[in-house]
Amino acid sequence: MAKLDELISYLQGEGLMPNKDEDGDIVFKYQMKTYIIFDTSDDEQYLQIALPGIYDVTEDNLVEVLAACNSVNRGIKVAKAIITGDNKSVWTVYESMLDTTPVYGDIIPRALEILVAAQKSFYEAING
Repeated sequence: MAKLDELISYLQGEGLMPNKDEDGDIVFKYQMKTYIIFDTSDDEQYLQIALPGIYDVTEDNLVEVLAACNSVNRGIKVAKAIITGDNKSVWTVYESMLDTTPVYGDIIPRALEILVAAQKSFYEAING
């Protein structure tokens, strides 16, 4: 069974109603937020989960947003705050390497907590 199928099965078991999007990524809602688990089938041991669209980026706030992202990246373990390639939005992203027998019940809840903590840290940094 591929990692994505295992993740979908885990999320279904938690009642989270995951769906695959047009890119093959898993999209689901948890506590009123939308998350994406990226299809990293080219590296089965790599797990990447995103909390997208936490803040809008404009030309006027780009420097402050970059500073806030840097603050998150320095302060939160295994999480990144990134600006999307189109420079329009900030996402928090959890990245980790999995062993060959991951226990998703241990990993996913902690990953979601980390993403929310990264979002909170970003908001604290941007609001100074």
